[in-house]
Amino acid sequence: MATTLASISIYEQNSKPAMKHTILKSAMQPSTINVAATSTTATSPAPAVKASVDDVRVVGIHEYKEAAMCLADAFKDDHTTHYFLNTPDSTLTDDQKWDIHVNMMEYITYAHCMKGLVTTIGPNYDAVALW
Repeated sequence: MATTLASISIYEQNSKPAMKHTILKSAMQPSTINVAATSTTATSPAPAVKASVDDVRVVGIHEYKEAAMCLADAFKDDHTTHYFLNTPDSTLTDDQKWDIHVNMMEYITYAHCMKGLVTTIGPNYDAVALW
């Protein structure tokens, strides 16, 4: 069974420790991807690597809004979202509820970018995963 290994380094601003993500992809099971994160100290950022459309990549903090919009669209009809927004005493319009829903997804995505891991695939954030 062949396994490919790719390493992605994320460097935070102000010379804080970087996160290094190692992605293992099995040739026998192309849908299986394992991500391991380890903390390292870095002095200069690694050169940018252009990912193909089919590659899973780590979402940078500067793209949290785009990733969050993918999640907002995916969970727009989810009953847990409606639980928080459709309370009996609510006087919010549908547009206001949508804005709150998008804001919640942006907050959750930003928090995961800061203290977790956010991955995506596709040219337009076709799928987003929060770890």
